[in-house]
Amino acid sequence: MQTADLARVKLEVDRIIDPSIDVEAQLAGINRMAAEVQAMLPHNADAWAKVEVLRRYIYEPGPWNTQRAFAYDHDDPYGRDVRNKLLGDYLQDRRGNCITMPFLFIILGQRLGLEMAPALAPLHVLVKFTDDQGVMHNLEATSGAGRARDQHYRDLLPISDQALANGLYLAPLDAEQSMAVIAAVVLDGLMARGAYREAMAVADVLLENHPQFAYALVKKGTAAYRILEAEFYSKFPRSGDVPEDQRAELIWLQRVNRDAFQKAEALGWKALTR
Repeated sequence: MQTADLARVKLEVDRIIDPSIDVEAQLAGINRMAAEVQAMLPHNADAWAKVEVLRRYIYEPGPWNTQRAFAYDHDDPYGRDVRNKLLGDYLQDRRGNCITMPFLFIILGQRLGLEMAPALAPLHVLVKFTDDQGVMHNLEATSGAGRARDQHYRDLLPISDQALANGLYLAPLDAEQSMAVIAAVVLDGLMARGAYREAMAVADVLLENHPQFAYALVKKGTAAYRILEAEFYSKFPRSGDVPEDQRAELIWLQRVNRDAFQKAEALGWKALTR
């Protein structure tokens, strides 16, 4: 787990959404990109010099990217279309979001020998970069990978002291937690298709690997509520109208819905108003 290649993990997960993805071909393309960045580095480049070259390679048009720089997708910034959260989609149209953009930056950075990891903010992923002096910095991949202080995210997003203390936000993720965040696209795909029971099961797997993953908790609670709406609330105006043989299911789903949101709120999660 600790030595797993995040590029392969991301592509294998994406293939669950789109079975036509050629993992090996896309992996070869990523390795080729890393080699191109490596060739652009000055002699004896330190960590910050590598970051600067990587920024230029991704975000500035030039012969290295055939004059097509990578940029933020303002048409679907949150990746509501699940396909826009696939790494191959970003590599092809060069329009990304707060999932694809930080993970590509991290994947390429790690191939350059840089110490990088993802971190979470509400409905957002950022890059944690540790320089040669051991100092950790935030890099905002959706904005040219510029530096951003923790307070910047706290000013813009509902991040409480409680959430920080519980490791919910702005803490670098380990490999297992990173994989859970990557695999959340499967959860998104199931929710989009209305496969709510399967989504609840996937959320449980993600939470086994990342218990503080509030996004998975909220999706699990939401999935339970969608089932309650479709199978109970829309059919039975009063709980007493529910057939006896279905009441255990009703009670269980209500408990799942309540417990998931209570756990998320206990961690410091708050709903983000867009």
